[in-house]
Amino acid sequence: MLNLDYFDPQNQTLAILGKGNRYRQIELEQRTVQLIKRYIAKYRVKPKPLYKHRLFINQRGEGMTRHGIHRLCKKYLQKAFSPKRLKNINPVHSFRHSCAVSLLLSGKSLTDIQNRLGHDSIQSTTVYTHMDLTRKRAVQNKFIEYMKSNLCEDPKISEWIDWENKKDILQWLDSL
Repeated sequence: MLNLDYFDPQNQTLAILGKGNRYRQIELEQRTVQLIKRYIAKYRVKPKPLYKHRLFINQRGEGMTRHGIHRLCKKYLQKAFSPKRLKNINPVHSFRHSCAVSLLLSGKSLTDIQNRLGHDSIQSTTVYTHMDLTRKRAVQNKFIEYMKSNLCEDPKISEWIDWENKKDILQWLDSL
């Protein structure tokens, strides 16, 4: 559960109570801070007195429960994905996974991602660094097309780019 005083818009942070009953402070993107401020000012329904300290309130004016959060996540994922794709997705965890991948792609270190997700072990975080082979091949092909279109014709470069005939390069690329 998140309380209003856990949100610090000036420092763009949010304190979260996570696994093991441990608090951690996470940095928020500017856009996230703006959205939370807008929610508080315009869309947060009048909470019942017992729940006035809660950041997120349900339509009955009570604090959001785990079940309520799960239902909301599922509702919006169903709008974005087909039922077949949602079959093996945990709605709440999918947002954690999306956040981790986004952080990784934005250049954050594994340690930063580990801290954000609250993992005890860096090995738990490294799950997010592995792309499947199809994605690797697509990235490789995109790079090669870019190289071919931006470099002038040069036999040495053409020989270097001819990676399909070099097993050691293929093995190295597959290991990424």
